[in-house]
Amino acid sequence: MPDRSRDVLEFHEVLARLAGQTSFDGGRLLAEALTPATDPAEVDQLRAETEEAYRLEETNAPGPAGAHDLAELIAAAKLGITLTIRDLERVLATMGVALDVRGGVTGQAEIAPQLAARLDEAVPVLPVRALVSRFERALDGVGGIKDTATPELGDARRRLAAARDTAGDLLRRLQRKYAGHLQESFQTERAGRPVLAVKASARSAVPGLVHDTSATGQTLFVEPFELVEASNRLRELEALESAEVDRILAELTAVVDDSAESLGELCAALAHHDLVLARARLSRQWKGCRVEHADHVHLEGARHPLLDPESVVPLDLPLSDVRVLVVSGPNTGGKTVALKTLGLCALVSQCGLRAPADVARLPVFTDILADIGDDQSIAQSLSTFSAHVRRLVHILDVAGAHSLVLLDEVAGGTDPDEGGPLAQALLERLAADGATVLATTHLGALKEWAAAAPSASNGAVEIDDDTLQPTYRLIMGAPGASHALDIATGLGLDRDVVAAAREAMSPEQRTLDDVLSEAKRTRSEAGAELEAARAARAVAEAERRAATERVAELERELERRRRDAERERARARDDAQRELASAREALHTLREQIRAAERAERRRSRDADGEFRERDRRLGAADRAVRAADQALTPELPVDGGGASVGDRVHDPVMGFRGTVVAIEGDHAEVQGPRARVRVPMARLVVDGRPAPEPPRPVERRPALRAASPEIDLRGERAEAAVAQVRTAVDEGAMAGLARVRVIHGRGTGSLRAAVRAELARHPLVQRIDDAPQNEGGDGATYAVLDLDAAPQAPAEPTGESSPGVR
Repeated sequence: MPDRSRDVLEFHEVLARLAGQTSFDGGRLLAEALTPATDPAEVDQLRAETEEAYRLEETNAPGPAGAHDLAELIAAAKLGITLTIRDLERVLATMGVALDVRGGVTGQAEIAPQLAARLDEAVPVLPVRALVSRFERALDGVGGIKDTATPELGDARRRLAAARDTAGDLLRRLQRKYAGHLQESFQTERAGRPVLAVKASARSAVPGLVHDTSATGQTLFVEPFELVEASNRLRELEALESAEVDRILAELTAVVDDSAESLGELCAALAHHDLVLARARLSRQWKGCRVEHADHVHLEGARHPLLDPESVVPLDLPLSDVRVLVVSGPNTGGKTVALKTLGLCALVSQCGLRAPADVARLPVFTDILADIGDDQSIAQSLSTFSAHVRRLVHILDVAGAHSLVLLDEVAGGTDPDEGGPLAQALLERLAADGATVLATTHLGALKEWAAAAPSASNGAVEIDDDTLQPTYRLIMGAPGASHALDIATGLGLDRDVVAAAREAMSPEQRTLDDVLSEAKRTRSEAGAELEAARAARAVAEAERRAATERVAELERELERRRRDAERERARARDDAQRELASAREALHTLREQIRAAERAERRRSRDADGEFRERDRRLGAADRAVRAADQALTPELPVDGGGASVGDRVHDPVMGFRGTVVAIEGDHAEVQGPRARVRVPMARLVVDGRPAPEPPRPVERRPALRAASPEIDLRGERAEAAVAQVRTAVDEGAMAGLARVRVIHGRGTGSLRAAVRAELARHPLVQRIDDAPQNEGGDGATYAVLDLDAAPQAPAEPTGESSPGVR
């Protein structure tokens, strides 16, 4: 791709921003030298790496910050130049960064497989760690060499420290000895040797070597003869230490030389990784999108990458069926920005970056050729038009089927009557060669050609009719008027001059301007209606989505409730089955007790009547429990009753009771069974067609139950005895068909009242508990309202007929 094309598109500014996103010199140099790839496979590779880095950036994986470009140091080592401690510290730091980056990226290999593979190959862990250990044994990290780097260095430094202590002690003794002849009491050095500041007048009193004199000549800096030998020894040991340090540095330099190839690959991998991360960061900064490969240009919401993404007006370029787009309109309306936006989107995408757009589908161009701006050259005697033609010649020579050509004011700078046909011929040639062309113009002939040519189309940059200010929007499918006369009027040009110019225009030109203005007005109205339709459709779509989501939510809730109901039914069924089994077991036990009691009944006295009643109550409660469990398992039994009359054999399927109807009162019937007479709702009775059972064999009968009392007085009773009497009163009241039983417990401390109410609350035949009115006891009495439909009832014995007791 020609350098000039990239320069006029300001691609170097994009590279400068890319370099600003790098972390060290290696990545920066690669960014500054970056060129777009032209091979589709290479472009795909670059884009894939950027996407991996885009995801990697979100994981906070370590980057190459802190690394150094080692190219110059490696070159110096190969030339035998001993590297300094600072140079070697840079080598060590770079190797440490490489290990950190490799570990962080390979740990995220599932989201960055290509980057991980590259670093894994370029940074072999064991060899690099061995080099790091070698350097760390010698370098102390603060610009020096460790005492433990070699045994020789440690020994030399220990001897040097001892010699310094000896020389220091001797110097202090000499200071005290010659104190009266010294100008100053401080210690100092000259030429690296310790000296005394001796008064010039006392020179002969301090024998030694004079190394320097003060500016005034009043002070001589003398090295006493007694100190010379100690200073010489100190210099010898310092030279020995320095030689050992130089030897260590030379060894480490040799290590760099021996590892030059691997260190070069390591630095190259870090620089490449740095560049890829920079591409991802810059792509995120300008809110870029992934670029899809296509055979045509299609951009939505494209933005010039060097302009503020928050304020730049996005550009749409749908060129799927267009080979040449001719953009017209007023000056400063954004035509050139449109050219540069397309050119830079193509360039950055072929460098692997995301395109600054909402949607981007682009071919891989082998050439991006741009002729933008004035290139007048006085030195070469070239006018603007001449320079323009020379560039067109080059473009025609290079452009082909995979070229993008960007022409600003094509064939401008000359007579429009000749420039128009020239521009048309040029665009036809480029279209025939298969190039994708975006050209700006003010030439009416070129607009007419674009409207008629099958492979071309017009585009217009928009201007506000009221303010005559550009909106920077590109409208596809229609040419744009230059609005030169309108803009001149707005800028203050004399209206008479503008009117005269308008009159001087050809009728065809005036007609064309009128047509373009009318087309723009119509397009604006259509655009407004389209926007309104889109807004209405968006609202409808949002409502549809909301309704769909609501339906889905209701279906999920219904399914959840179905599952909950099924689980609850299963749980209730299991509980009822367990209760039924327990009740049946209790009923079986009670029946066994009853049989045993009947056998012993003849031997028992009439005083056992209370025990029989308690056993009968427990049997009734067990029967009710069984019926309740059966009803829970089969909540709705088919009952077709209500047609029975006195004397009929009937069956109550809810209670499982069979007997003969002996009386009917309202909607209840009294049914005489084999052991008891019960009161049952008529609606539940079914006429029993089975033959009557044979009369039971005669048995000895116990006395009939006494008549139930509608109230019981418990005042003075203890709570335990009172609770038992309450149970008996409620059972007898229920069997006698009483609607309620009044329990008198008195006020007292309230403990008896609490015990009575607790028992009534537990009793299965008590429907609810009511407070007695003030004229019937108030707080001292409680009414137990009975559930007559839930339990069998034993009415009073008919006159002249004995009734068997409940067993």
